[in-house]
Amino acid sequence: MANRTKGTRKKSSRTNDVTPEVAAELAQVARRMRQLVYGGDAIPEWGTKFTEIESDGMNVGLELARLFMEQSVDEQSDQMPDAALEYDGETASKGDKTKTSLLETSAGEVEWAQPQTRLVKSKRDFFPSGAGVGGQR
Repeated sequence: MANRTKGTRKKSSRTNDVTPEVAAELAQVARRMRQLVYGGDAIPEWGTKFTEIESDGMNVGLELARLFMEQSVDEQSDQMPDAALEYDGETASKGDKTKTSLLETSAGEVEWAQPQTRLVKSKRDFFPSGAGVGGQR
């Protein structure tokens, strides 16, 4: 399994399963997002209902999650290992083309350019991905 995060995971009933380093960085991002959403003081107008604040927070959070996933799979596809080019006893050759992949997630659509390779003997295009998105760990 890849080393995805550093440090000990933070355990709390109020937080998701992230490291203290990630939690601290997200706190900074949240402050900046509140400034962008609510203006200079980063405070919603007095009388704003909590459901509106919740909606604003969820919209920002879902877009952050969608961008996190989209950037991750897009950059992962750029770093395809040679072992991913093996299929049915044949090794595909890397090509210059890509295929746009689209996945619907709970945070919205995630799109990335998946590298197209060519199985020379079989004369087939090949989009290596393993058993699921991102292959196996």
